[in-house]
Amino acid sequence: MKKSLFYLFMLMAVVAMPLTSCEKDPQKEDGQHDPKSDSDLTEITAYNSLTWMQGSLVVVNKNGEIVRRIYGEPLDESQPDVLSAPVASYATAEKVFLSWVAPGKSATKVDGGYDYNLTDEEGKAQGSVSFRAVEDGGRVVARMTVAEGTELAEVSEVNFINSKLWPENAAPWVEVKEGEVVTRADGILTWEDGFYLKSGSIPYYTLQGNTDGKVGIQVYLCPDSNDSDLHPTPSHYTSESLQYLPSEWEAQQILDIFNNDKARWDKMMETMASMGYDWYPKAGWETTENAEFMINSASGAYMGYKLSCLDLDEDDSDGKKGSIRSVNPRSLYKYRYMRVKIYPPVE
Repeated sequence: MKKSLFYLFMLMAVVAMPLTSCEKDPQKEDGQHDPKSDSDLTEITAYNSLTWMQGSLVVVNKNGEIVRRIYGEPLDESQPDVLSAPVASYATAEKVFLSWVAPGKSATKVDGGYDYNLTDEEGKAQGSVSFRAVEDGGRVVARMTVAEGTELAEVSEVNFINSKLWPENAAPWVEVKEGEVVTRADGILTWEDGFYLKSGSIPYYTLQGNTDGKVGIQVYLCPDSNDSDLHPTPSHYTSESLQYLPSEWEAQQILDIFNNDKARWDKMMETMASMGYDWYPKAGWETTENAEFMINSASGAYMGYKLSCLDLDEDDSDGKKGSIRSVNPRSLYKYRYMRVKIYPPVE
């Protein structure tokens, strides 16, 4: 009798144990992300030069229409594809241009500037751009020219203009200072009964000022709240919603600060928490428990496309740093989003 009871208890214990395998199950039953698991993420080994540069300048929708500008403004209404941006020197213009070169790619230094051949992830040619200093003593310090046949939407040229000679009738550039919190009338993304951009005011934190030769960066993080309509699974992020999220280039600006000046990121999080904003990851039934944010990077057919996220989860045990990674579009984990605004340096 005792032996029978022993086997009965053993059987009950086995049934109660969770099923495991050699591979980690990437999904949790409630759809929450396991913050210590990246099982639905893969390393990005190659970037698309054209996509990276497009996302450095102008975001367009699937119809080729401008959704928002990231860097540069058209000064001539008759030439909307000719952009201009203020700079204090050629060195600043050079630094900005080189940031538009995708990771793993390179621009060739030539007399007076650079030539940059754009290629996709597999190295296939996609056209080219050239960057040259302009030394005629005029208001244009440097110029990037897009070669004919290069499918860079809504951009044919970028002029870097001496900030002291910026046209008075043009919209003035904005000075932003690190640590400032600015509330703006801006759309909140929601997936309640289908995606839509809900009007409202949201707080942007100035993560980096633009008064010392660097671009200004303002950030808004989707709260990790109870509202799951604010942070759905990857398949909900279609081109309609992704276009409002950071491009790969914008995400890289955030990543550089997160990895190289973590104290600045932590100060932002502490400041926003003190103001009552739920930017820290939270535990709960409808939260994500993670700091992984979808970005504007997608290609391929529906449910087979490549999606990307800015992975800012941390694991102190292995010293993991943030990264941009590919996301399994079929993942059941919930992902947050962020909004980013970029301001040219004013110096």
